[in-house]
Amino acid sequence: MSFPTYRAKLALAAWLETQSEFRLSPHADNLMTALEELDSVPSPVSYGSQLKTLKRSFNRLVFGLLMLAFLLGLLAVPSAFATTVSNQVNIFWLLLVLLGFHALNFTLWAITLMASVMRASNSQGVLLSLLLYANTKVSQYAKVNGTVCAAYLRWQCPAQANKWLLSGLSHGAWGGYLLAGWFMTWLLLLTNQVNFVWETTLLSDAAFVQLTQTLNVVPQWFGVAVPNSFDILASRVDQASQASDTRQHWANLLLASIFFYGVLPRLFFALLCTGLYLVKRAAQPLSTQEKIIQNRYRRPEYQQKMMVDADHAHLTTAPLSDNQDTQLTLPNDAFSHPWALFEWSTEKPLFLASVCDVMSLNSREQQDQLLATPTDSPVYIAVDATQSPDRGSRRFFTRVRALYSSVYMVIVEGEHARFTDDWQRLAREADVPSITHIVKE
Repeated sequence: MSFPTYRAKLALAAWLETQSEFRLSPHADNLMTALEELDSVPSPVSYGSQLKTLKRSFNRLVFGLLMLAFLLGLLAVPSAFATTVSNQVNIFWLLLVLLGFHALNFTLWAITLMASVMRASNSQGVLLSLLLYANTKVSQYAKVNGTVCAAYLRWQCPAQANKWLLSGLSHGAWGGYLLAGWFMTWLLLLTNQVNFVWETTLLSDAAFVQLTQTLNVVPQWFGVAVPNSFDILASRVDQASQASDTRQHWANLLLASIFFYGVLPRLFFALLCTGLYLVKRAAQPLSTQEKIIQNRYRRPEYQQKMMVDADHAHLTTAPLSDNQDTQLTLPNDAFSHPWALFEWSTEKPLFLASVCDVMSLNSREQQDQLLATPTDSPVYIAVDATQSPDRGSRRFFTRVRALYSSVYMVIVEGEHARFTDDWQRLAREADVPSITHIVKE
C-alpha cells in the first residue's frame, strides 16, 4: 500500500484543521477527493509531500539502526574468538559473550513488557525517543512544517502502540547483531582450525556435561551433530589433543546455538511485535476531529435524516415550549454575548466576525470547560446543519441545559445543509431553544 494511506491523510487533515488555519474543501464530492487537496497545497511543497519526507527519513533511520547493529555484530566476534598459542578457545566463554547479553536483554524486555501491560505505560523508551528526535532534526533540515511533523509523530507513534514499535525495533536490531555474529563465526570456523576447550573451578564435570546436553536439545531436533559425553569430557583444557570429529561437533553446537537461541527468536519476535504494532495503530479509534471530517463528506445515500449512534434506551421527548419555536433571525443583542462553535470543522462563520468571545467545542476537554463555568448570561452555541447530530451531541446539550439558565442552539444552515430537522428535534428533546440562522455560501 502506497504512502500516505487513507488513515494517515485523515489524521494529518484532522491535526491541521485543529492546529492551523487549513481546512479541507467543504464542496468535495467525497472524503477521498477532499483528502487529495493535501497533495496540492501549499505550494511548492504540499502537506502530502512533507508527510512522505518524514516517513522516508524515519524508514532510513530504522534501516541505519539495523545496519549499525549488523556492523557491531561483525566486529564483536573476532575479539571473542581470540585464541591462545595452541589455537584453543573456551567454548562456554564464547557462548557467554555471543549469547549472554542477548539473553539478559531478552529477559529484561519480557519483564518490562509485562510491567507495562499491568500499569498501562505508554513510554516511548530511549531507543524510540532517539529515533524520533533524529527524525525531528531531519524534518527541520528538510524545512518540513512543524504542524505536519507533529501530525506525523502522532500517527506514527500512537500511545497504545508504542511498546510494540519499540519492541519490534529492539528485536530487529538484536536480530541483525546476532545474524552478523553467526555469519562471522561461520566464516572464522571455515578458515581457522580451533580447539574447543572448557575449564572451571566451581562446577563439576557432571554439571558441564548436563549443561552441554541441555544446549544440545534443540539442535538435535534438526539433525545437527552435537558433542556427546565423550566429546565433552575429552575437551577439558588439560587434555593433550582433540579429535577432528570433536572439533566439528563443538563447531556445530556453537553455530546452532547462535542461530536457534539467538537469531530465530529475535527475528520471530521482531515480526510479531511489528505486526502487533501495525494492528494496534490501525485499530486506533478516530479522534473527534476525524469523525467530524468523515461526517462532513458522507455520501447523500448514507445521509439519512436520523440520529447517528442512536441510544436504544427509551427516550422521553420534552414537550415543545414557547421559547423553542424556530426563529429566522437572531436577536439584536445576540452578538454581544458569548458564543461557542460545537464540533465545528470549518472556518469561523463570517456572521460571527464581530464577536470576540467565540469558544471552540471540538474536544471533550473544551466541552467540559464550558460545563464547568456556568453563567446566567445568554450563551449561543452554533451547530453545523451539514453534519448529523449523534448521541454525544444530545448528551452534551442535555447537560448544558441543566447547567445554563439561558442557552440557545443556533443551527447554521447553508445551501448544503441536510440535518436541520435533526438538530431541531435534538433541541426539543434536550429542551434547548433553537434558532435557525440561514447563511449564503
